[in-house]
Amino acid sequence: MKSKDKKLSGGFEIFMAEGESLIALISRNTVYVYDLASKERILAAKTVSNASCAIVSPDKKYIAAKNTSGTLALISMESGLELCRCPMEMCEGEMPFFTLDSRHVIDLDWGGRVMLFDTESKVHTVLDNTRLLVRCDFIHYDFFSKRIYRFMARNFGNSPGIVQTMVIDEKHLDPEHAEFTTLRKFPFSLPDHMKGVSFCKSHNYWLDLDKKKIIRSDKNFKVKARLGIPKSNSISEPKKMWVSPNEKYLFINYGRQCKDVSKVPLGERKNLPDLSVLFDLQSGEIVKEFAYDYVSDFTMFGKDSSYIIATWSGTYIGTVE
Repeated sequence: MKSKDKKLSGGFEIFMAEGESLIALISRNTVYVYDLASKERILAAKTVSNASCAIVSPDKKYIAAKNTSGTLALISMESGLELCRCPMEMCEGEMPFFTLDSRHVIDLDWGGRVMLFDTESKVHTVLDNTRLLVRCDFIHYDFFSKRIYRFMARNFGNSPGIVQTMVIDEKHLDPEHAEFTTLRKFPFSLPDHMKGVSFCKSHNYWLDLDKKKIIRSDKNFKVKARLGIPKSNSISEPKKMWVSPNEKYLFINYGRQCKDVSKVPLGERKNLPDLSVLFDLQSGEIVKEFAYDYVSDFTMFGKDSSYIIATWSGTYIGTVE
């Protein structure tokens, strides 16, 4: 079944506030904040160029926007004006998050660093710095377990490595106590975050294309099940997958529909149709199909009754039924 959804400005990476009250999206140098219930825009604020993501503080007073150079901008939700900018460690990274008291932003960069930005003093501190000669493959904050996960790889590519974790609480905001511990070793290859790693309420999931499986693990990455990849109408291999927060649905983006895109002239590739599919996770049945170009992020809300699909050129919201 094809879908007809409401389109919002902004996209790329989705921030959804706890309690599902609002979402924040970005486009170039603009942050868009929407009320999720009404889907009405609350704010559009200009900020750093090449913004990659934006988050809203729990008290709804601040927005923190981050760009591809690692610069963090603090914005007033009331006025929409920037309050300050901080270069952090000048490295691109993953989505940051606010502490529960809205006082600090915890920033995560591709160097594996965890940084603390103080919204009052406007200065930042590196809490944990990756050791030399150890490569950070992926770093992510899980809102459900309240932990930072870090994938440390031995080499580039499909590499063995370890998954580490750091608890975020008042004690661990002190550099003397901020420390990662090793959860699990992966002797053959780490979960490939480029293909999708989903941190859900009870489990984590990732896509293993070599074995044609979707792996379900507990929150410590101990494997619990290996699920088959559902059949679709796609002629292309899966590009990336997401599992909904309540683990009811599986969303797979297959990208351009072509058996061998290398044989298609560059100028004609943009005309190839795109396909993404929403499946029932348990049965593997197709729920909906989507033809949105350049899908970049996905999540669901309302106990997995509604979905949000972000692309490079906008974000789409719809319902399963």
